[in-house]
Order: sequence, then structure tokens, then C-alpha cells
Amino acid sequence: MDSQLENELIEKAKESLDAFEKLYEYYLPKIYRYILNRTANKDLAEDLTSQTFVKAMTKIKTYKDHGKSFGSWLYRIAHNNLIDHFRKNKPTAIFDINLIESEAAAEDHAMDSERKRAILHAISKIPEQYQEIISLKFFEELSNDEIADVIGTNKTNIAVKIHRSMKSLEKVLSKKEFKGIIDLE
Repeated sequence: MDSQLENELIEKAKESLDAFEKLYEYYLPKIYRYILNRTANKDLAEDLTSQTFVKAMTKIKTYKDHGKSFGSWLYRIAHNNLIDHFRKNKPTAIFDINLIESEAAAEDHAMDSERKRAILHAISKIPEQYQEIISLKFFEELSNDEIADVIGTNKTNIAVKIHRSMKSLEKVLSKKEFKGIIDLE
């Protein structure tokens, strides 16, 4: 969706549910995938996605661009819903390999199954904050600016966090269990 159309829909959505519905249809799969990647639970992802859009719908009149995209604003709401959920409930396994693989299968034909499973398994072994950074950067394909908006930090800090996330992932991938599957050289 181009930014001009999006901005028009946002302004209309402040007055009409029909316009919000178009934004909902566009962003629903993206927000759902992000939450699913973080929770590894389809039912919970559906609930948190619904909560995200209900909050967005009720707060859309307060949305102001300020150089941040509407998508970043939605991801931030989803991020906050995840934080609230994990505060109340101990997190279970993040990055369910089979679930993510089935969701991503249609999008990723280049990487063979064994390598993909190994990488997803390695991601599940790095710290949770790094998992989120990798999810936003590589699965959701957000820019550093958008990730900074979602996480609530600055762009420079995000570049450092991405670097640390990748170093952490590289360290896990260099372990013996991944030798022969993932070639880091």
C-alpha cells in the first residue's frame, strides 16, 4: 500500500469503520505473523491480533504521523500487547519450528528444509530480545526506523541490537550440532 493511499485511509478511518476495514485487511496478515512468530500459538496469536486491532480502532483518532508509519504504530501496539501478555503469563517456547515453517513455506522456496529448520532451531536458542529483533528485521522485513518505533528506542541502538542479534545467532550456528548443515564461511 502506498503512503498516500494509506494516509487517506487513516484520515477516513478516524470517521468511518469502512476505511479502517481496508487498513485491517492490509495489515492483518503482517501483524498476525509477527505475533505468531513471538508466541508460537495460533489461538493466542489470533487473540492478541484481535486485541491489537481493537486497540488500534479505538485509538486511531489519536494517531499522528510524526515521521512514523501507521504500520510501525500497529506493530508497537502488537509489541505492547505481547509484553503485557508475557508479564501475566510465563512465556512458552518462542519460535515453534514446525509452526513457523508451515506459515513461511509459501514464502520461502530458496532455502532447503534442513537448513531452514536448523536456522529456526538456532533462533529459538538465542535470547528472547534477539529473537524479536530478528523476527522484525528478517521475517517482517521492517526497516531499522520501523523496528526502533516498535521497540521504542532509536535507530542507532537498533543497528547495534541487530548486530548483537546476528552475532548471537552466528555463535549458536557455529556449534557442533549445526556443522555440515550451515556453512558460516
